[in-house]
Amino acid sequence: MTAIAPAAPATPLPAPVVSERELAWLDFYRASELQGGLVLGTLAGRVRDGALVTALLKHAAEEVEHARLWTETILAVGGSVRRAPRTYQSGYARELGPPRTVIEVLALTQVFERRVWRHFSRHLRRPGTHPLVRATLQRMLDEERGHLSWVKRWLDARPESTALLAHYGAVDERMYNEFLTFYGWSDA
Repeated sequence: MTAIAPAAPATPLPAPVVSERELAWLDFYRASELQGGLVLGTLAGRVRDGALVTALLKHAAEEVEHARLWTETILAVGGSVRRAPRTYQSGYARELGPPRTVIEVLALTQVFERRVWRHFSRHLRRPGTHPLVRATLQRMLDEERGHLSWVKRWLDARPESTALLAHYGAVDERMYNEFLTFYGWSDA
């Protein structure tokens, strides 16, 4: 019996291409994570409660680390770091003015972290997302759980946070829809 020669190796499939539109989103993520880390770090410098300072610094460091991871992902998929014309924080400042108190910063942080969770989950389900982008999104989702829980516990101990969260949530919904349009989001 004659052995059948193995088939020639198939031509490898090209790596998924990351569009300019998606690169703009990745830069938006990177810039928003960095800005969030800077806001929380600045707040930590003003607070005197040791436990809160520790939580803020840990959270700030993780946000800056997320910005670094997005930077590495952008570069790994062939993009370059650009200045994002808008960040989530610039949108909040435009709509609400800069937050002035600890509770305002943490209520905005909670609303933002919930939005990040929902949007990153949405992006992860998007067909054609590059495997490296998927891996970064999954890591972010895994790490966001801790952010959501500590801030929620802190806010839950302050009844006045309920109205702020509702107000900021409504502003966030409007802003999110603006960002989807501005950055040309598509689920396809």
